[in-house]
Amino acid sequence: MDDMAEELEESDMEQLTLYLRLFGFDKTGEPELEDVEDEYGWARLPDILLEEIFAMLTPKARHQASRVCKSWYKTFYSPRVWDTFLFEEGTLTRRRYNLFKGFTRELCPRKAQSCLNNVGSLFKKISIRPISDFYNLLFLGVLSSFLSFFEEFPMPMLHTFQFTFACESRGINGNMIYGTGGQILQELNTLIACMKNLKTLSISHLLLAEEDVPGLFDAALRYNSESVRFLEIVNCAKADTPIPQLAKFDCLQRLTVSNQHVDDEVAILLAGTGLSDLRLVQDKYTCATEPVSADAWRVIKDIAPYLKVTLEVRGKCKNSLLLQPHAPVASIVFDTPYSKISHGDAMDIVHFYRKTLEVFIQKGIPRVHGSRSFHERGDSSFLMMVKNCPKLKTLVINERLSTATVLLLSHESKSLETFLVRANAIIKRADWPRDREWSEEFYRNLRTNARCYDRMSDEVAQKHDWKWRPLSDREFKQMI
Repeated sequence: MDDMAEELEESDMEQLTLYLRLFGFDKTGEPELEDVEDEYGWARLPDILLEEIFAMLTPKARHQASRVCKSWYKTFYSPRVWDTFLFEEGTLTRRRYNLFKGFTRELCPRKAQSCLNNVGSLFKKISIRPISDFYNLLFLGVLSSFLSFFEEFPMPMLHTFQFTFACESRGINGNMIYGTGGQILQELNTLIACMKNLKTLSISHLLLAEEDVPGLFDAALRYNSESVRFLEIVNCAKADTPIPQLAKFDCLQRLTVSNQHVDDEVAILLAGTGLSDLRLVQDKYTCATEPVSADAWRVIKDIAPYLKVTLEVRGKCKNSLLLQPHAPVASIVFDTPYSKISHGDAMDIVHFYRKTLEVFIQKGIPRVHGSRSFHERGDSSFLMMVKNCPKLKTLVINERLSTATVLLLSHESKSLETFLVRANAIIKRADWPRDREWSEEFYRNLRTNARCYDRMSDEVAQKHDWKWRPLSDREFKQMI
């Protein structure tokens, strides 16, 4: 493994030095005497914790740390350290001078070969992140050659493969979006065909031409049609391209797919496979498309009564949520900083999914203007959902609300088990007009408790019989 890494860069050296000091070693790698003598010092750190810390390091820093002592060298080859192999910018690369770009990092096949020969058999998950320098995707060919060289499959524990193409780059004229194909697609097809008995397969943002899509799934179906349980296909094609090959994976339990890849025919075919979890995803790369028709969803409910559908918006998507009319939607997830529910969307959600909706989540911190005006906020929309969706168990809101709205959501919920809101998004106001169904005493208590944050928290906690309080932004992101 001596050829696996070059000299540490400044950032890697700082990271390694930090971990060395935590373990009781100085910059030279020699143990500090006072820590070694301490019975509870880092010198006696349990192997399981040392393995967790090694797993957090990059492969380069991990290799350099293995040179400190025999114990760390032994930990370097622990299977837990290499459960997940992340290939991203700078992984297994060397510094090289380019005449036009200056010094760049390019893939070193010798390092890749050394890495795969020494620890490749320990990989359980291989994740290839978006890489802007397409030359470094030569790693796909190196990996496929390694897998096909041996008579027996050299990665017996491998169960997950994830590949995300860098479809967006910054140029002189701004950001450009383009798809892949040609040699990169050929290398990806070859690699997938070499993998056996995968349980999870994820391919994202290829943005292929329509004629290139079937070839990709022919390779995936060759050895993994009966083993794949979790499949994720996001923005595989540029245009509206249904993919009927998805129904040929016989043992699918969860399918995550973009809206443009599912039409009426594909949805009905998927219902016949025994699929239980269908997640329809849209992001800023998803093209405009039509939803599956209401008639098709009625047929699907008869074929697969246990199928649950999740509608999800990811990334920096500013488009509104594409609703599937009368689908068995159990979850709606907004994983975007631009999530903001409108009254019209809330009415459609209640109309289509009032009998099935169980989860409504807004992740992250919003990056849109949150008005302080009651009529421009989504308070009434959330309350309408809670009142009309009796199966709603999880409600996570990142938008601006008033204290009175939080109290009403807690009061009107019939089966709510998880209720999360941001403390920074709550304004202290009793701005609800009195409803005809409210008694004078109820309305008076509502206005009194809404004028104090502590009273609001105590009232919600008393309603649900569990400790409750609004979360800080850091706690909110960690909980989600």
